[in-house]
Amino acid sequence: MKRNSLENLIRPGAGSIIIALMVGIAAWILGYTFFPVNDWDAGKIALFARWLNSFIPAHSAFSHILGLIFTLFIGFFLVEFNERFSFIRRRSVLPLFIFVLLMACNVNAHEFSFGQLSCIFMLAALWQLFSIYQERNPVKQSFNIGFFLSIGSFFAIAMSFFLPVFWLGMARMNSFSLRGFLASIMGFVSPLAIFFGIVYLQSDTAYYISAFVEQLQKEVNLFGHGLFFLVFLGSIAFCSLVAIVNMLNNAFSDRIKVSRILGFLASCFIFSMLIMLFFFDENVSVFSIVAIFSSFLLSHYFSLRESLFTQILFWLLVAVSVVVFFYSMFYSYVGKFF
Repeated sequence: MKRNSLENLIRPGAGSIIIALMVGIAAWILGYTFFPVNDWDAGKIALFARWLNSFIPAHSAFSHILGLIFTLFIGFFLVEFNERFSFIRRRSVLPLFIFVLLMACNVNAHEFSFGQLSCIFMLAALWQLFSIYQERNPVKQSFNIGFFLSIGSFFAIAMSFFLPVFWLGMARMNSFSLRGFLASIMGFVSPLAIFFGIVYLQSDTAYYISAFVEQLQKEVNLFGHGLFFLVFLGSIAFCSLVAIVNMLNNAFSDRIKVSRILGFLASCFIFSMLIMLFFFDENVSVFSIVAIFSSFLLSHYFSLRESLFTQILFWLLVAVSVVVFFYSMFYSYVGKFF
């Protein structure tokens, strides 16, 4: 039977990987060549912000190349997730393609950023969580979950709010226990205690505390993201919600573990989208996390439902992403229309 265009992307193979690589490289070259840099610092309240900036010059070619490398690395890590936990039902490089597409079309995410580092620790925490299914006292893994989320919050402070979500995830995995709960808290507190101990000795505590308090006091600034970026987010949210509804309708046909994993990913996606409303100054970092959860959910849906509507939805997401990408560069030179 003849394959449709979406089926060609779903199936693993060199062609699908080459397409993902070409999309990423072309978008990064165009973005670096035509898109002017922003003056605002997306990671100004991250604990390692000033330290990292001293090693990697902002707005440089090296920063863009490193950003592309990390994006591709995270994309391949998403493929490895499915190889390990099989929640997309089939081997596929679609998570790689969708993640690269979303990151490539958000021009502000092209540079090497704190969000990409936080994504790695988020994936490490997810790996630990999915590995403890039906374990009675996963103390070590629970400690690791808190530890990875804490380290990730050094680069994107919004990650610190995911710890309660992971507690719910531990309950969904039938692995929640008092010892595991306390271990996750100890894992989360340990890096912070060491870091702030060093900061205290350097008499630099006030900077980080004031920055954290300032961020919590910010008002929700929905339209601070820009109209076209909101359209981009809206298209991601709409497609992901369709995937969530389909997942709920077909939950009976999935294995219990897979169903629980997908349910947790859906919760994380909704939570991360809401976080973006509060953390405007870290929208690049949080967007990277949103892209991870959206890639998982959309990959499961697109690889499961082979219908005309599925193809239309997929190419609609691609079209909106591409339009937003080119409009971002056009807007930078022509001016503000909206």
